Amino acid sequence: MASVKFQDPFRDFRGATSKSGVIHRHKQFRNDRGRVISEAAPEAYVVMNPRDWKKHPATGKELESQNLFKSAAAQTAQILKAAKPDSAPTPEELETLRYWQERFDAQLTKPEPDAPIDKNTGNRKSYIRLDAYIRASIYKQLKHK
Repeated sequence: MASVKFQDPFRDFRGATSKSGVIHRHKQFRNDRGRVISEAAPEAYVVMNPRDWKKHPATGKELESQNLFKSAAAQTAQILKAAKPDSAPTPEELETLRYWQERFDAQLTKPEPDAPIDKNTGNRKSYIRLDAYIRASIYKQLKHK
């Protein structure tokens, strides 16, 4: 796969140059204060033959997986609601948030033993976003019930 490092006149390129062209993106991950803490490698892809969800809706295992993910995302949003400045969280909500924050911070230095294997490195995955970490952990718990 090609790798490009842009200099003048372009440092970064995002989006598509035409309606049916190649889409370019470069993800940035931010902490709770909005500071960029990590960047993913630039990506380029073409959306070919997008699925028509009305003609071909999810069924069976695919639908079950989507529903589990939806449930994990809702639980994650409820947990992270306590971190919002305009909320008035209960002591239980604060304790739950503190529990997840501690687990997240610990896995930054040493990935959890049951974390999935990163295909690129062959090592256990270490998450760099708290919301993604909580959602993945809850999804894994729901899936193995």
